[in-house]
Amino acid sequence: MPTVLIVEDEPDLAQVMELALGRAGFDVLAVDTGSEARAVIVSRQVDVVVMDRGLPDMDGLEATAFLRAAGFLGAVLVTSGHAGTDHVAASLGAGADDVLGKPFTLAELVERVRGSVRPTVAEAG
Repeated sequence: MPTVLIVEDEPDLAQVMELALGRAGFDVLAVDTGSEARAVIVSRQVDVVVMDRGLPDMDGLEATAFLRAAGFLGAVLVTSGHAGTDHVAASLGAGADDVLGKPFTLAELVERVRGSVRPTVAEAG
């Protein structure tokens, strides 16, 4: 079962995301700061990170860049209320694999996460 880390500081949104992804068969962890995300990534196996861009302690892109620098090879999906190609380019430049604009449907979130899970060499082999 793939593990998804949700990094979202809006409690209601984090809760519904966690429920939707859990019902879709994912093992889900949720934190509300970039610092907590960094701690989870270095201590636990995670397959996908759903990273809010606007976190209370740091920009989600800063946290994404840290995850990549720390060797995280899983998928990162950045969620944001920001619009425009500059935002998408900045997210991809920081190491995100995909960008999902807010508001989004839970069905779209689940399918984007499902599509971003990459099989390991052992699973593919």
